[in-house]
Amino acid sequence: MTVYDSSVLIEYLDGDPSVVSYVEEHFDERAVAPPLVAFEVYQGEVFKSGPADFDAVDSALEWVTFVDETPAMARAAARLQNELHRGGRALAARDAYIAGTAMALDESLAVADGDFDVDGLAAALDVEFL
Repeated sequence: MTVYDSSVLIEYLDGDPSVVSYVEEHFDERAVAPPLVAFEVYQGEVFKSGPADFDAVDSALEWVTFVDETPAMARAAARLQNELHRGGRALAARDAYIAGTAMALDESLAVADGDFDVDGLAAALDVEFL
């Protein structure tokens, strides 16, 4: 199973060849994301030129399971943020929550932007930078 960040899903929807290839190579694995990721993807629809098409997003991402948020995910995110902060670095709160979801599920995190390029994160979590 892989936890996906919105950066990957947005690039997938935009047809980025390397991201599409990665997703296709992992189609046989369960793909998950917290609801926050769905919200971030929908925000892209809100601010694009032309009308928002949330149904098209849902259809294109039906291979992703949006997992229920639990206190364990919030706690894992806080523990991760604390560890990074003690090392002099930190993630944006939303990114810490997404990474914490991967930690709580004991799964890898796939990302396609520099938001997660923080010293110490790779030591705490398996992060795949696309």
